[in-house]
Amino acid sequence: MGIALKNFLRRLLGTPSSASAQEVAKKTDHQSIAALATPEQPALTPETPVSPVPPAASAPLPDISATPVSVSAPPLPVALIAWKPALPIDSLFFDWMMGNPGQGSDAALEQKVLQALFALLASDLNDAVVIPRMPSIIPQLLASLRNKTVSASELSGHIIKDVVLVGEVIRTVNSALYNPADRINSLEKAVMMLGEEGLRLVIAKVAFSPIINLSSGHYTRRVAPAIWSQSEKCAIACRYLAQDRYPFQAFLTGMMKNVGMIIAFRLLDQVCEQTKFHYSRGFQQTFNSVAATLSYRIAQRWNFPPEVLQALQQQTGGSKLVAWSELGQLLQRADLISKMRILVNHAQLKSNDERLKIGLDATSILCFDTLNEIPLYELNGLQPPST
Repeated sequence: MGIALKNFLRRLLGTPSSASAQEVAKKTDHQSIAALATPEQPALTPETPVSPVPPAASAPLPDISATPVSVSAPPLPVALIAWKPALPIDSLFFDWMMGNPGQGSDAALEQKVLQALFALLASDLNDAVVIPRMPSIIPQLLASLRNKTVSASELSGHIIKDVVLVGEVIRTVNSALYNPADRINSLEKAVMMLGEEGLRLVIAKVAFSPIINLSSGHYTRRVAPAIWSQSEKCAIACRYLAQDRYPFQAFLTGMMKNVGMIIAFRLLDQVCEQTKFHYSRGFQQTFNSVAATLSYRIAQRWNFPPEVLQALQQQTGGSKLVAWSELGQLLQRADLISKMRILVNHAQLKSNDERLKIGLDATSILCFDTLNEIPLYELNGLQPPST
């Protein structure tokens, strides 16, 4: 992203200084703790005088045996439930990315890879070779949620200086998500149609592209196009399912979901010298869980909003029953829908398989169908994994 655009966004979006941000964070923490704390009652000591309380005069009790008593308990909150697809979508998607290596596994190699992943999780995540830096524009986008004074003409005047952003804005506004009656080629018209919220999504997508679209080793080169395509679809599905409740937070959560996955594959490149890796189903499930945990830990380091952190943490798996947040449940569903869409588009699943949509509501089914209109691969000529 151009330096001029970054400087403009810093001035325009009003990013708070680090000192003021820390003060706000401290104040918020104190307020949260104060709200949760229960005031303690002062303890009585032997020196504390206690005034005797005379017994109340007894009075005849009314006869209530013939009076019906109606007690209405407050309604219990409805627990959110994660979608359980009828097909093993996560396993099918992982196998497809890895080139469907077939049956069998190498227990010694699996153990070596998992030990390296667990060591990374146990570290402070300061390894600059493996852990990416947060895109510098993201804090400004988060701060801009409080700023509603930006005009479309002012934004278009500065976005035009960045060729990548211009192309992405035009492509997005002419996609099936916006479905204009006539193709829009004017940047100012595109900016007006997208609005401030839409522009945040486009800028966030461009900012995440260098992180997820990595090609540092054999396995990373193989899976990067698929991971990027699924990240884009997952973010759009999150935004679609969130509707108008928290559109940017939902999109950002979807984009962040796979950051840990690309890091896990970079580590696999460092540990595994074989070009064909045969793995067990247990390894694949643990690999996915560690990758999800890495996404959550990195989002913590990047100081993402609490609701985004909670949603990412809920994707990490484990034996404990998850008390799903609204955004966490939404992310879980969007992740599976986007993987399922890609598998269908690449003939790994049949589009007319009735099992695909079992358990999905009408909005989720429409989201699945809408994702079909988004181009599969469009970054720097990268090709999808061979099957």
